[in-house]
Amino acid sequence: MKNLLIGLAVLLLFSCSNNPKITTEKNLEQLLIEKPKINYKLNSLPKDINVVYFSDSNDKKTFPDEVKGFLTNYYSFAKRYKYFPDISFIDLRNEKSCSFSLDRSSYNFIFLLEETINDSSYNVCLNRFTTNKTLIVSDFRDESISSSFRKFLVNRNEDKLELIKLMDSYSNKILIIDNEVTKDKYAIGRIWEKQFYKEVAAYKTLSEKESSQDIFYDLLLLEQSSKRKRKLSRIISKDLDYQLRTREDIDTLFLSVNTQEARSLKPALDYNYFQGMKVFLLNDWQGDIGFERTEKDLIDVISVDIPFMLPTPLPESLKPLQNKTRNFAIGYDAFEIVLLTEGTRNLSKTAYKGLTGRITFEGQLIIRKSTIFQIKDGIYEYLN
Repeated sequence: MKNLLIGLAVLLLFSCSNNPKITTEKNLEQLLIEKPKINYKLNSLPKDINVVYFSDSNDKKTFPDEVKGFLTNYYSFAKRYKYFPDISFIDLRNEKSCSFSLDRSSYNFIFLLEETINDSSYNVCLNRFTTNKTLIVSDFRDESISSSFRKFLVNRNEDKLELIKLMDSYSNKILIIDNEVTKDKYAIGRIWEKQFYKEVAAYKTLSEKESSQDIFYDLLLLEQSSKRKRKLSRIISKDLDYQLRTREDIDTLFLSVNTQEARSLKPALDYNYFQGMKVFLLNDWQGDIGFERTEKDLIDVISVDIPFMLPTPLPESLKPLQNKTRNFAIGYDAFEIVLLTEGTRNLSKTAYKGLTGRITFEGQLIIRKSTIFQIKDGIYEYLN
């Protein structure tokens, strides 16, 4: 157990930075993130809270980002509404025997994020929590977790499916490139072929040994075109003024890579593919590389991500933040979700523009939608 004041000390480490405004062609001040305008019933909110998490194996003294996000939202709310529950912290990395004491009336936030958990032993500990007062916050699906727990899932695979659905409106035959982190090119291909009955022309995994130029030289069959030129030159004994021809049967490139890799691949594609191929980008969610105010190397790319990773206006309590991470966003929204589920009545009519996306409620279900957007020259155009 740790005292809540430790969290405050952690949050004071954040320094100031400017947060540029995101624009669209139709709305110069569109807000993707906005706190709900609700009068919460403070008497209905939890009076005792357990925050359950896995500490970093290399730094057990510092809260992980998801807990920092939770505390940031909590402190902002507590300051405004004078809401001061008793908060306890349980680090499951140090509680393998699950011997911690629990007040059965407490509300439990349980953070299960792939980046931090070390094994599946947490399932044993979950049996100690009451299902009606627990929120499981996770970035992966685990069917072994009781369905009676309320779950908040922020999952890259959900975004993947939404982006592929949109691609169906634009594309027929595609190229897929992934990296050593995602390793999901064949999973994407199966969805494209089996659910949408369309074709994958080729697959590729990024390698440090290959330049972006070399990758497209191979995928777009430019090498074959170059061989034809050399052969004709030998036959007529003359160097030909010959423009290399790319394959013309592909209309779309799907990238499952990080933003920095995409910034290298897109210009190389534009250089080699004169017809203008459509590009869809699914960020790999590693390293928390977001999007800049102006993305000159990603013009016309269609992508999906949580709003927090875009250069969008933020609530006042978040403006001192310097480093954005997806886990921070997950923790921040988790606290807001409990405010909504415990402190309001008409939950079915409530929509929250959260850091992780637009969040709505259907019974026990928490439904989250990331933002799909197309990058234009100096603007972001939203497609959902």
